[in-house]
Amino acid sequence: MTTRQEAIRSAALVLAQARAERDALSPREAAEAAWYPGHRLETVEAIETLIIQQRQAAEEAWRNGTHPLSPRQLPNAA
Repeated sequence: MTTRQEAIRSAALVLAQARAERDALSPREAAEAAWYPGHRLETVEAIETLIIQQRQAAEEAWRNGTHPLSPRQLPNAA
């Protein structure tokens, strides 16, 4: 029987793999994969723009140490 901790770890690994695959895509490829008829942003170009903005913001947060996974934000960071 799978323990709760094992289930959480397994789900985290699946999520990490999916994010790694998504993040390996170009902004255009990611936008094309995300688009569907009726999407609130309406066009692939609008989604692509949002992805570019989000990636730039994440990179900036990493550089200035405010990203949640930045070593400066983790409780056990040296």
